[in-house]
This record gives sequence, structure tokens and C-alpha cells, in this order.
Amino acid sequence: MNSKSGIGFLLLAGLLGMFSPKANAQDKPSKELLIGAYYFDGWTGKTNHITRSLTENFKGREPIWGWVTSKPEIIQKQVDAAAEASIDFFSFCWYDSALSKKNMEDPRNNALNLFIHAKDRKGMKFNLLVANHFGYLIGPEDWERVSKIWITLFKNEAYLKFKEKPLITFLSLRMLISKFGSAAKIRVALDKLRADAKAKGLEGVSIAVCVGSKQADADLAKAAGFDLLTGYNYHDQTLIAGQSVSPITALSPREQSVWTSFLRLGMPYMPVSTLNWDPRPWDDTNKVKKAFPHFDGYSPASVYQSIKGLKKWTLENDPSGSADHIAMIYAWNEYGEGAWLTPSVQYQNKFLRAVKEALK
Repeated sequence: MNSKSGIGFLLLAGLLGMFSPKANAQDKPSKELLIGAYYFDGWTGKTNHITRSLTENFKGREPIWGWVTSKPEIIQKQVDAAAEASIDFFSFCWYDSALSKKNMEDPRNNALNLFIHAKDRKGMKFNLLVANHFGYLIGPEDWERVSKIWITLFKNEAYLKFKEKPLITFLSLRMLISKFGSAAKIRVALDKLRADAKAKGLEGVSIAVCVGSKQADADLAKAAGFDLLTGYNYHDQTLIAGQSVSPITALSPREQSVWTSFLRLGMPYMPVSTLNWDPRPWDDTNKVKKAFPHFDGYSPASVYQSIKGLKKWTLENDPSGSADHIAMIYAWNEYGEGAWLTPSVQYQNKFLRAVKEALK
């Protein structure tokens, strides 16, 4: 073929590859793309997350089912909606509470329990994001107890596996350091978790941790024995510095820059798309009123751009270095922080239709 026809053929092949589920940007055989959404269960009506500001000043965020969504029939509807939108799994924020001997009775773990016992999970999986922040810090004295709970959940048929091992994520490396005292001691605990999982018939455990995109954080995570870097959201790196309000159009290109910064840290990485950040409804919970920098313009169009960018970047860069691609969305239902996908009073099902379209 001549040079012009050859160029035309290559361009056509490239375009077909972009839209084919069997090819990625490098025209290699496709790898499965797993898309998860963080799930925060502050919506039992038994915690202080349904604030007056949220219900009165941000009515558009209200789910079509009402603010209290931790009910069996509503969990089933959420599963149906997520599966229809091509979301593969929920990553449940998991809390260890000293106030409850049975952690699954903690109100913030209620949705997880209901998901596990749902009549039809539509093939959806789940995993845990251990929310080890202040008030729920986990240390050596807790490790054996919580490990048993985690491994029991790992053995559930619906638990997500990554590299053939159940995947668990920790919210804060620094908080683990504060409790264990050193990266070396964390490594011992993580290795014990892996060994205990193997003793129960599992292949081990894939363990991720949320950190910033700094070499020092990556080095600390590696020394502590983590397998994978990730995050919960990147609002602090995507808001425009010095501005109280940033346009939502600034978010997607900025977060892609954040993802790219992880590629040079020398560890596998699971990217996270920050759909939005607007925590003004939490104003009621602060003793001292303060301004919350936030994005403006969250919409189905911005969701489409965020998810489309997440998919494209992940397929092109293979940040996890795995036979499976994996990426996270922040978030399924962070109503107080302004990042949600559930059908809502304002947008109905438009966010999820945008997700489905972007993942085609």
C-alpha cells in the first residue's frame, strides 16, 4: 500500500480500537477494566450526617428514595442502578467502633451488611476501605480482632479480588504509623493478615493505602508492605489555590495531572476520579463557621468528562501493572461533600446515564 492509504488505514484502525472493548490505546489485547465507587453509609438516620443545611439548602442532592437509604429495599435499588450503569463494585467505608462488639452493627456499616444479604447483587462485588481516621484508629491491640472480621468478609463469594486476592484499602497511612509506631511494625501486621488469609484458603491479600503523590509517601508505603497506592479523593490538589470557588471544568485536567504524578513513584497505583467537592452542608457540624472552598457546576456533563478521562487514562497508562485494570470513583453517595451518583431530586438518573455512556 502507498503511504497515504497506509496512514488512512492506521487512523481507521486507531479509531476502531478506541471504541472496541477488545483493544486499548496501544492496540494490545484488552484487559478487564474494573470500576468501583466509594460508598459512605452516613444515611441510616442514626448519625449526624443528615444536617439541617443539607436538607434545607441542598435539597437537589436528596436521593429519590429520601435521605435515609440504608434499608433493604433501597439497597437493592442502588445495586440495580449501579449495575445498570456498568459499575462493578462498591468499596464500602468500613468503621471499627469500640462502642460495638459486633462491628457490623455499627450504623456506618449497615449498608455493607444489607448489601451482603441482598437478594440479587446483579453480579456486583464489594470490598472494604478501612476508615482508620480519628475516632476509628486501628492499632496493634485491635489487629487480631479486626483481621478475623476482614477475613470472614474476604471469603464471601461477592468480595472483590484483585490479582486473585481480596483487595482491602486503608484510608490513612499516617494514622497507622501513629498507632503502630513504625513502617516495620505495620509490615509485620500486614504480613500476618496475609498469612492468616492463606490459612483460611485464600491466595493472600492485596493491600492498598491512600497517600499523596509524593515520593516520601510512596517510600513509606512500600516500607510498610503495601501492594498498591490509591486515594479517596483529590480535592485538595484539584481546587484552584486562592479561590473560594473553582469551576468544575478545572477538575478533570487537574486530576489527570495528579494521576500522572503517581506513575513516577515506583509502585502500582489505583487511580481515583474526584467527581466533585462541595462540603458546605457540613457547616452545621462545625463549632466555628468557616468558608469551604468548593467546585461549582457539578452536572451530568462533568460526570461524563470525569469518567471518560478516568477510563482513557487508566487504559493508556496501566498504572496497576496488572492483568486487570482497576479504578475508583469518588463517590457513590457522599452527599455532604457534593460527590454523588445516586438518582437524585435534581438530576434524577442523569449522572448514572453519564457514567454508562462514558464507560461504553
